[in-house]
Amino acid sequence: MTTLLPFLIRLIGLRDPHAEKHSDHVTEYAFALGRAADLKAEELELLKFAASIHDIGKIAINEFVINKPGRFTEAEYIMVQQHANIGANLVENLDIDPSIHSIILNHHENFDGSGYPNKIKGEEIPVGARIIRIADTYDALTSDRGYRPAYSNKKSLQIMEHDAEFFDPILLDLFFRKVARKH
Repeated sequence: MTTLLPFLIRLIGLRDPHAEKHSDHVTEYAFALGRAADLKAEELELLKFAASIHDIGKIAINEFVINKPGRFTEAEYIMVQQHANIGANLVENLDIDPSIHSIILNHHENFDGSGYPNKIKGEEIPVGARIIRIADTYDALTSDRGYRPAYSNKKSLQIMEHDAEFFDPILLDLFFRKVARKH
């Protein structure tokens, strides 16, 4: 499994020049949150792998859309949302733990059921996907985007607190207390 990881990360980076840095950050935050949540060593390794390639489905999304400097149109946003399904399909037949498939598929599900692609909620969402949802959001907020500069740590945490219904409340509290304060 670990010999496959560098290839998959490079594949993602060929399509999106910011993806490798984003994957590194999401992996770092997810691993820290997983440790704070007392995940077992094996679960942490699966989480690291899944976090590293959580956006692999973006390799099949139009490059113009992925690297667009402004906000997405509604049609473009729908296209980008497909990356969760595409990514899950891409890794489904690889010789990796099946939980990675489920984490990639569900990393944009919201705790309140308003996410995508399947609108599942709460404990129906695998814990690894709930962790990556938090880590991915934090990195997106604290990084420059084509349509806005990075928010400060404080502003990012305020936004996440405002949108708390999207996140597992126990994991979000752990993230605020044990992970985000270190950045």
